[in-house]
Amino acid sequence: WSHKECGRPTQMRTSHLYVAYRDRVGDKLVPLVVLEVLNFDPHRFGVTRVVHVDPHGLHSAWERDKLARVQKLLGKDFSSFGHACQHVYATARGEKGAHISYMQAFEVYVRGYIDASLLGTWQEDKPVRGEWEVQRFSPGLAAVAVETLAVPPIVCPDPPTEQWEGWITVSEGRPYAHISTPPRQVEAVVEGMMRRGHLSAPPRPRDQSNKTHAEAHPLEEGEARRSRARKGGAQRQKETRPGRLVFLKDH
Repeated sequence: WSHKECGRPTQMRTSHLYVAYRDRVGDKLVPLVVLEVLNFDPHRFGVTRVVHVDPHGLHSAWERDKLARVQKLLGKDFSSFGHACQHVYATARGEKGAHISYMQAFEVYVRGYIDASLLGTWQEDKPVRGEWEVQRFSPGLAAVAVETLAVPPIVCPDPPTEQWEGWITVSEGRPYAHISTPPRQVEAVVEGMMRRGHLSAPPRPRDQSNKTHAEAHPLEEGEARRSRARKGGAQRQKETRPGRLVFLKDH
């Protein structure tokens, strides 16, 4: 699997979840865009913000056009992590609508006292854009406190530090929880997910605020829905009233 280990591990709750999209500068993969997932729990990733573009300043001398495109995203918020990743990737490629398997292509730089042998031990096959994709999870690390870095190093420290650190795919680090969540609570949630046979989130039900008018206001049996045509400003002021004559132009 794609995990890159740096140093020997000694033994995932985090206060901030930073995720990077790396691109090549010469023979090295260097962070191009760093996202912060502002809302996350073991089930889902929510609102996501672009917090850094080319944090090491190395892309400016390599592909200026690409850098200019992604710099326009700095500070932008997205309603979901997936939307953020796809938008970043399409912008970097300069191809509107370009898609990527973002759970594998986007990465997290993790530092902490973790047992790296527990990374990616749970596997699920997920349908993604009409094809099956293998996604890995790390339920054995769900309650371990770690740090994710907003400006990660380009290469791992040499010699290795006492803590384990290195790049993992976003998928491998799941499920993530906020550091304020008690470890036992995280473990209980993950155990329940494993008993159900999956760690990935089910499709999100549409909430009331996102429903159409028809969905939010269901009809009683036998009731017909009144048609509501959109009117222009001038027409809105001139409603047709009962008993009013309406003259039709003869063509």
